[in-house]
Amino acid sequence: MKEKILIILIFCLALLISSSQFLRSSQQVITEARNESKEEYPEANIPLKGFIQANISVETILMDRAEVSLRAGCYLIRAVTDACVANAIKKGLEGKVEFRPTVYDVIMDIFRNLGIKVLAVKITEIKENTFIGQLIVQQKDKVLALDIRPSDATAIALRAKAPVYINESLAREVGNYIC
Repeated sequence: MKEKILIILIFCLALLISSSQFLRSSQQVITEARNESKEEYPEANIPLKGFIQANISVETILMDRAEVSLRAGCYLIRAVTDACVANAIKKGLEGKVEFRPTVYDVIMDIFRNLGIKVLAVKITEIKENTFIGQLIVQQKDKVLALDIRPSDATAIALRAKAPVYINESLAREVGNYIC
């Protein structure tokens, strides 16, 4: 758990440094980010050829792991993840923020204050029984595809009301046909 938090904090720190606002006081950063976010930039087009949008649901949450389902077209994909991440996905689906925000809520707050839009999540492949994904974000005219666990990316995307896509051939390979 500490390793996940450290990775997320490093991710957020990298975003702050890349914004070249890291050395300014936090109040200046927030004020400037709000002013800059008033500039309208068109939302970037994400290449989606070969991807289908997925609907997410949390099926079972046990003590240490959980099952998350993705329905993409006629395919149902079940994936196992940490119980904490599944709870965060469930809260994102419900639109709930608890008494104390999760790290995903904090990331969304940072994104909002820095004018960063979450555009989508793409689940691209599976390696050694592990799904590989990207979190696609945009700040002004810059677009980044960040390598991230699809479950973490989904918890963030749900808070941003951003879609989740899965590679169609991957869905056929690992999913159950349900139509």
